[in-house]
Amino acid sequence: MAEPTVPLPERVEYASKGWLAEVERFLKDRAHMLPEAPISFATQLDNPPPHLADGVKGPFGYTLRLSKAKVAVEARPDPEADNLQRGDYNTILPLLWTIHDEDNEASARMAREHRLLVGDRYAPPNGKPLDDPVLGLVLIDMHNHMARRTVNNPDVLHRAKHLGLERHLADLDDTGYTVLENAFTAEFADELRAEAHRNHDAAPPNTGFRATMLLRRGRLWEQAVIHPWVLTLAEYLMGRGCLIYQSDTIIKGPGLDTHPGLHADYGASRIAEPFPDYCLEATAVWAIDDFDADAGPTVVVPGSFRRRRQVPPGTTREDAVTIEMQKGSIAFWHGATWHGAMPRKAPGTRTSLHNAYCRFFLRPLERYDDIDQAIVDRNPPVFSTLCGLDDAFGKSGDTGADFERMRYAASAGYGRTALG
Repeated sequence: MAEPTVPLPERVEYASKGWLAEVERFLKDRAHMLPEAPISFATQLDNPPPHLADGVKGPFGYTLRLSKAKVAVEARPDPEADNLQRGDYNTILPLLWTIHDEDNEASARMAREHRLLVGDRYAPPNGKPLDDPVLGLVLIDMHNHMARRTVNNPDVLHRAKHLGLERHLADLDDTGYTVLENAFTAEFADELRAEAHRNHDAAPPNTGFRATMLLRRGRLWEQAVIHPWVLTLAEYLMGRGCLIYQSDTIIKGPGLDTHPGLHADYGASRIAEPFPDYCLEATAVWAIDDFDADAGPTVVVPGSFRRRRQVPPGTTREDAVTIEMQKGSIAFWHGATWHGAMPRKAPGTRTSLHNAYCRFFLRPLERYDDIDQAIVDRNPPVFSTLCGLDDAFGKSGDTGADFERMRYAASAGYGRTALG
């Protein structure tokens, strides 16, 4: 079985006391590699989570003071530091997830996607250029070391507010679905489409219109599943600690009716009626190609999740609305929402990515507890959580339950959206 890259107790929140202490320990161990002349780096973080900023007077952030003679990490940003960067806490956080290894293409892709999501809310550091290659390597190693330990902001509502997602949370509460516009670049869409078609073309004859188990199939799919906007919506509906339920691509050709009629996504898990009044599963559909009226788009019945039941036989699409969205958008819906898809009328094909998420206690359709350890190691902790590696289920031994994982789930607030 694959394991979390670092022990669960070593995970920390960005810019927390524990995070700063680990940065300082890491740098002190490498003091012999630091320059003789002191150099300082400061980061000012706007809109930090209230539970981290409580009692902090003045700007929130930190400063690194580095030299062979002394390493100091201070819990405040020094505006006179040699290098200073400033940005929103939740905007910068996904940058901390990107692990820079020999796959330069993957790093460049994540940076490109991040620029789209944050717009002008983040700027590169200001200050004198870093011309010491050894120090540069130390800082990259520090970044990767902390990326493997840094968890998402556990205050999901705070995260949603500062990522600009509050309208989408309201949509989910009201209608049971929402659309994230401009959620990924045209370049990423083209890369996803090319890889999806390679997977489908390599499948045995009569396999069908799906390719599944995507997290085992390459870095593109790993990066897609931890999209920060999608993760925030998923954790809003299903609480922290949620899992990947299924990850697949669909290629829809002319006349293909992939989802006749209407359904709720709880059917595969045989959820008994009435459904619980909280969400168990939710789905994100990436428009790798345009979802227009002739492309075979998704249709949904707004508010139908409140009925807490499967679609009765004979129900028509009369009350359904069509989700039309441009390439680069992501539709996201509550798993109890009634929905379906129209047959494709246009020539050619329409390619889409479907990432479904579920609460941590629900058995997912896809199993990733034996995923290649190298895949886990090149991703942040949230990826390990999605794969089911962090919770205690299925991990009891001869002496009983895995209590370390049970304690971690409790302290991390699994199943919760708000703190406490």
